[in-house]
Formats: sequence, structure tokens, C-alpha cells
Amino acid sequence: MHHLITTATAALLISLAQSASAQDLRSQIVGTWKWSSHVYKEVATGKTTNVFGEKPSGLQVFTQGGNALFAVFADSRKAPAANPATEAESAALLSTMAAATSTYKVEGNTLTMTYSGSWNQSWTGTTQKRQIEIVGNKLTLMSAPFKSPQSGQETAFVVTYERVE
Repeated sequence: MHHLITTATAALLISLAQSASAQDLRSQIVGTWKWSSHVYKEVATGKTTNVFGEKPSGLQVFTQGGNALFAVFADSRKAPAANPATEAESAALLSTMAAATSTYKVEGNTLTMTYSGSWNQSWTGTTQKRQIEIVGNKLTLMSAPFKSPQSGQETAFVVTYERVE
């Protein structure tokens, strides 16, 4: 009987620790995060490709109320020669950035985002899931593997941020 009580108590403590951990991620993610890196990572080889260059710039914001927005810019962006930009310059600028608005929720270590608007209209209205980890002032999001249209390889994207506030 003592063994049964000990086992039940241990299970309860583990359950409470997991709930506290999930609650911690929900509260820890709230704030403003600066983009540090954004890579495609091939599952089989671990090979990475920088999506927005070595030093992308941008912010990811998560509000207490469950709203999120982000904008990211490649480190290779060039200002147009004049204002307004030519069509080619505008296309180059658009292809070196991403931005979106969404609602979000955190369950365990899964972040679920439902996009209400996006620079990539095919994301608008979709729900996407990411695995999240927060260690110190660093947030990492990782997608589920997908077949890369460029390489044909199973690939995931991994985004890292540093806390701003």
C-alpha cells in the first residue's frame, strides 16, 4: 500500500511539474524578441541554409492577450536607387522579408499560430504549429519537417530570437 501511495504521489508531482513547465512557457513567451537566425535544416544531414542571411533583423512580438506579429528582413537588402522603387527593386525587397499577424496559444512545448494576415497570402487563415524552447533570454521555434521545394529534402526551419523586453 505504501508503494502505491508513493507511486501516486510521484505521478502527481510529475504532472504538476509538467503543468508548471507549460505555464512557464506560456508566460515566458510574452514580450518582444529580436531575430537572431533563421535557417532551413535538412533532417537527414543536418545541413543548414540561412534564409535571411547571417544576420537577419526583425522582431517577433507575443502579447499577454494571445496576439502575435512579426517582421523579418534579410541582411542583404539594398535601398532602391530612387523613390519610388522600380518594379524590380520592389520585387527584390519583397523577396527578402517576411511579415505576419496572428493569434497564438502555447500547449506544452507547442506554439500554435493562426495567421490573420501575412506577406505570403497563402498563410492567411492557416494554423501552423512550432516546437518551442526558451533557455535564458533565447527563444527557439522549430517547424515540423516538410519537403523543401528547392532541394526536395525533408527540411525543418529553425528560428532563434533574443529577448528584447
